[in-house]
Amino acid sequence: MRSAMSMIELVFAIVIMGIVVMSLPLVLLQTQRGNALALEQEVILATKTRLAFILSHEWDINSYDGDASTSRVLDTTASANADNAFDTTTTRRAGHIEADERRRLRDDKLTPTLKSGADWNATTPMDIDDFDGKTSSVSVTAADMDYIYSISLTSKIDYIGDALQSGAYASSSSITFTFNPTSTQTNPTNIKMISVTSSGSDANVTLRAFASNIGESGILKRSSW
Repeated sequence: MRSAMSMIELVFAIVIMGIVVMSLPLVLLQTQRGNALALEQEVILATKTRLAFILSHEWDINSYDGDASTSRVLDTTASANADNAFDTTTTRRAGHIEADERRRLRDDKLTPTLKSGADWNATTPMDIDDFDGKTSSVSVTAADMDYIYSISLTSKIDYIGDALQSGAYASSSSITFTFNPTSTQTNPTNIKMISVTSSGSDANVTLRAFASNIGESGILKRSSW
C-alpha cells in the first residue's frame, strides 16, 4: 500500500513539474512583452515632451514684434504654395478682426524665414525651425525615475503647402483644400510641420505636430470697474 502511494505521489510530482516547466516560456514571453511595452511608452513620452518643447518657441524668428511685445502674422504673399488671403494695406487677413490687440500682420510686412536661409537651423534655438536636424539624447541616470534605455530624438522641420485648390476665403461660399503632410515646401507657407523621430533599443517612434502662422492676440484688460 505504501509503495502504491509513493508511486502515485511520484506521478503527481512529475505532472506538476511538467506543468511548471511548460509555463516558464509563457511567463518569460509575457515579461518580454511587458518590457517592450514599457520601452514603447518611454519613447512615446520622450517624443511628446520634445514636441511640446519645440512648440513652445516662436513660430518664426520674424514673428515676434519687439515694438509691440507680441507675436504677429507674417506675410507669405510671395509664395505660390501658401494661402495668401492677406490685405497688406490694412495688415489683416481674411477672418481677422479689425480692432486693437487683435491678430494682424507686422507693420513692416516681414516674411517667414526661408528653409535655406541663414536664420534656419541656427546654433542657438530661438524659434521652431532652429530645431531642424537637431538631435538630442535622453540617457539613463542614477535618479529614481531614470529611463530603461538611452533614447535619441531627432527633429525635422518643414513647410507644408496650404494654398487652396479652388475658391477664396474672403469671397467664395465653397472652397477646396487638401491637407498633404508629404507636400513639403522650400518657400515659406503658413504651416510648419515638426517631426520628431525617437529611437531606443528596438523601439522607434515618429510623432508629428503642426504650427500655424497665426500670431497672437493681446491680453484684454478692463480699464475701470
